[in-house]
Amino acid sequence: MRRESGVAAITAILIVAVAASAAAVMLAQQSAMLDQSMLVAGRAQADLYAQAGLDWARGVLLEDARNTRSDTLKEPWAQPIAGLPVERAVVAGDIADEQGKFNLNNLVDATRRSESDMRAFGRLLASVGLSPELADAVLDWVDPDTDLSGNGGAEDPYYLALPRPYRAPNGPMTQVEELYRIRGFDSAAVAKLKPYVTALPTRTLLNVNTASDLVLAAVLDVPRDKAAELVALRDKEPFANVQDFGERARKAGLTNVPGTLSAASDFFSVRVQVAQDDVQLAIEALVQRQSQPRVGTFVVWRRSRY
Repeated sequence: MRRESGVAAITAILIVAVAASAAAVMLAQQSAMLDQSMLVAGRAQADLYAQAGLDWARGVLLEDARNTRSDTLKEPWAQPIAGLPVERAVVAGDIADEQGKFNLNNLVDATRRSESDMRAFGRLLASVGLSPELADAVLDWVDPDTDLSGNGGAEDPYYLALPRPYRAPNGPMTQVEELYRIRGFDSAAVAKLKPYVTALPTRTLLNVNTASDLVLAAVLDVPRDKAAELVALRDKEPFANVQDFGERARKAGLTNVPGTLSAASDFFSVRVQVAQDDVQLAIEALVQRQSQPRVGTFVVWRRSRY
């Protein structure tokens, strides 16, 4: 009897242990599922806040278009939001003028090579410490033909011979990050050039109110210190229009003012960052503002980064 009682007791203890272990596993699984559900809900909420931030930026750009005919760095749209508390989240963001940069798609005018833009891009490359021959590779990437543009050019035969082959798109760039796929551009080269270039879906003018002295120097074909003088002039009083820029630039000693300039912009990049509980989310978007047939904005592309 004692032996049978001992076996029964041990069996009961084992059953209790197994039941406790199963209960612990179930509780752990339930806790993990709850955590995952909370994380998914948090990401969804953060994405809604990010979309609201993008909509706010579009509204700011619309209001600016109704009030002014030029775009300058002193206007409300150019002032970043460092951190705005919204319920359990903190939202930050900024708007940047993409037409203050060199548009890589300008290298092609209609279907032909734009000589003036190629020279300007070559000067820009040299000013950041890169070979001007890289302009040939970028041109071959965006132009519609399959002919090599120069010693630094590259078409399908080059890209198809790579360990991971691909083809040249022979069409406009969508995003600047395509530079990583172009012959001669590594991460260091892209890092040097990226702050000064953009990829816009149409041929665009350079906004003299927002362009850096380095970009102005490349486009105007003047020394950087002369471009810095123009930047100093606009810091005191932004250019009202291209005519105003031309008059003040000539007084500063600039004799050649190209017809590829503007004092207003149509394309802006928007960045929004959201921090909510354990969720960190950021979105980037390219927004186009149009004035005809009526003032409006639309998102050219949008991407999220968790």
